[in-house]
Amino acid sequence: MSYIVKMPKLGLEMERGELLSWEIDQGATLEKGEVIAEVESEKSVAEVEARETGVLKRTYLDAGETVPPGTPIGIVASADADIGDLEAEVEAELDAVGDADESATDESEPQAASDDEAGATATRAADDGDVQASPRARARADDLGVDLTTVGGTGYQGAITEADVEAAAESGTGVDDADVDVSPRARKRAEELGVDLTGVDGTGYQGAITEADVEDAAATADGRTRLETRTLDGMRRTIASRLGESYREAVHVTAHREADAEALFDAADAAADALEMDVTIQDILVLAVSATLEDHPAFNATFEDDEHVLWAEHNLGLAVDVEHGLITPVLSDVGSKSLETIATERREVVQSALDGTYTMDDLRGGTFTITNLGVLGVEAFDPIINPPQIAILGVDAIDEAPIRGADDGLEWRRRLPFDLTFDHRIVDGADAARFLETLVGHVEEPWSLLPDEVDRTAGARAGAATAMPDRTVTAHNPDGMAGTIEAGSFEWTYDEPEEAGGTETGPTPVDVFLSGLAACLSLSIRFQASKRETPVDAIEVTTDAEPAHGAVEQLEATIRLETDADDETVDRLVDLGERGCHVSQLLGDDVPMELSWERV
Repeated sequence: MSYIVKMPKLGLEMERGELLSWEIDQGATLEKGEVIAEVESEKSVAEVEARETGVLKRTYLDAGETVPPGTPIGIVASADADIGDLEAEVEAELDAVGDADESATDESEPQAASDDEAGATATRAADDGDVQASPRARARADDLGVDLTTVGGTGYQGAITEADVEAAAESGTGVDDADVDVSPRARKRAEELGVDLTGVDGTGYQGAITEADVEDAAATADGRTRLETRTLDGMRRTIASRLGESYREAVHVTAHREADAEALFDAADAAADALEMDVTIQDILVLAVSATLEDHPAFNATFEDDEHVLWAEHNLGLAVDVEHGLITPVLSDVGSKSLETIATERREVVQSALDGTYTMDDLRGGTFTITNLGVLGVEAFDPIINPPQIAILGVDAIDEAPIRGADDGLEWRRRLPFDLTFDHRIVDGADAARFLETLVGHVEEPWSLLPDEVDRTAGARAGAATAMPDRTVTAHNPDGMAGTIEAGSFEWTYDEPEEAGGTETGPTPVDVFLSGLAACLSLSIRFQASKRETPVDAIEVTTDAEPAHGAVEQLEATIRLETDADDETVDRLVDLGERGCHVSQLLGDDVPMELSWERV
């Protein structure tokens, strides 16, 4: 059975494919399932296998050339098969591809130009690259040394066909540099580098000019010595195209912010111990970003066709540096997954990217991207948005900085800088500032993001001026409904109301808890105000439990502050203070707490 071998489509986003190599020589016999060629799309490499046993009769593409998916690249048939009809079909399809490329070029040209621009356009028109010719005609012209700009086309709308090129070669017209002995590859390289072959000395057989001779001539033409020439491959070319488009289209603005990272390290260590697996600060950071996107859904979005689409799932792209460029495998639906699952899947998607075993499906569906150059020591940078997303978070190198501690002393604490680049067409700078404020809050107080089995008292908590004392309390109840509580060198009494059999000589156990909650809230808010250099004078916290006796069903906490800070700032202090209060974290869902504040 005879058939046309075509460039495969490796994913929905593929625009062009590059032939890396032919694994079978033209004219060679091959078996069904045998690899014919290796091709590369913008972000993946694949093998083209033979559908039938036969002979590779024709090839239409050289290694390094690129064509759109579906373009014919060869013909496979039995040894004695007539492939004339298939060749005609291929010729027609290749002519159509040439017409499409020419049309795309025409559409990209400006409608009007100045005199200088017109002159530049005329110069460009003299180059073979602006001539309407099929890929086969161009390849044949390279082989025969034919200058396409001098050949008349007889194809559709005047396109040059392979027959036109061969006719020009036979008649002697269109052959450039006729007196120069040069190989087809060297001639093609000379065209790419703009080298005049008449001025090149050949070192090949009988003085023929080789590709190396052309490159040497180009390298020394202007007093510079070319060290190496690197042509962009499929992936690198796509990265350049997509990021260039992103930078031209999106209005990039980057906001910078630092967070205290001590709690992040403590949380990762505590989680690793509790889950008995490798949990890193990157895993906790993924949780923190997801929680931040929950509060700021406008950033978990894409922008296409003038539509700002907000997505329910937090599909986080993780930028990974691979051999040929940068790819962003996606960790899907982070908000619905446990820390254990996130840590496992994050390692897997990153490793598959590094190993080259990822698929196009692994790169699709991202709603927000995280890129970490901090691991390479970068202290700050401006990430470029991964289209069609509207924002990307850059993570910088962790550094230590002196922070004012207890008694006006200094202590060294680890700091983690962030760079949030956002599309200013879609969200504003104030939105980005609030996003970073929420993210920093989660990074500095990550404990509420962790699973219940993690020991939240493990390690030194970030933000604490000094180490917390051992949390060991002993209650003594020698008889009756009263007793004493001992904590280290401290001791106080507790009691029950008369109606419960007590003597009312001291606070009840619930009173003791309420006092601890009030004190904890006041200290936590004070710490947040100090860290943000927000002037706050007196802080008073009143806690109430309902009903007055028996099991507590409802808690209320009223916070009174002496401050000139605006309401939005105070709201943030109170919110972060409540999150950082260790006692409030002990409350269960069955005992809700209403929190409010007022000025005094």
